[in-house]
Amino acid sequence: MSDPFSWSAHEGRSDRVLWIVVGVVASVLVGLSVASALNYSSIVFAQSTVSITPQTTLSFQVTDSNGSLRPNGSLSIALRVRVDNPSARTLHLRLLAFSEWIEDGPAEAGLNQTRLATDARMDSPSGPRYFFRLFGESKEVTESAVPLLGNATYAYTFSLSASVDAARFTALRNITDYWLSTSGGISAVRWNFWVRLALVIDGVVPASSPTAAPYLRTISSIDRQEGLNLAG
Repeated sequence: MSDPFSWSAHEGRSDRVLWIVVGVVASVLVGLSVASALNYSSIVFAQSTVSITPQTTLSFQVTDSNGSLRPNGSLSIALRVRVDNPSARTLHLRLLAFSEWIEDGPAEAGLNQTRLATDARMDSPSGPRYFFRLFGESKEVTESAVPLLGNATYAYTFSLSASVDAARFTALRNITDYWLSTSGGISAVRWNFWVRLALVIDGVVPASSPTAAPYLRTISSIDRQEGLNLAG
């Protein structure tokens, strides 16, 4: 004769197995949710805390005794940019943009106004000031990574001479000669620079769908700028 309680006992064991499975699945889902939240938090932290510190050093080559650039001279600008990364994500430098302007004294004084149409205008309490753009470069770069909880420094050199760009170099000589004649030294020349770095967060894949939310399409990138961009 069969045991009348055998079916109930079997049902109880099945229920226990089912609840164990449900518990395991729930634990896995919670773990994945926590991991996803921590991953996203680390991305947000990187995007909000990474900083850059640029420094430029200008040097003139082949000058007269008064500092005036000779026709065969040149201007070199050394750019150093330090990237500080307090986050737990490794970063990769992807793009560098750099611009440098010099205040166009001759144009402001009415001695050479042909450049005013292309000069960048900056309003000031004493009146408009005009700046001539000597450098304006944007390029993709591949450099060593910025380590997590660390920093990296990148160095670049930009040069201008008659052989590189005759028109811009002629404008540079005209402007520096003006400042030398009115102020007595190259150190009085007023400059303005702007630098932009685009970095990629390691291991983060942006959404490829054009209908995805904007933040999902840029979630893997960090964009930092320093200086005043007179180009707009």
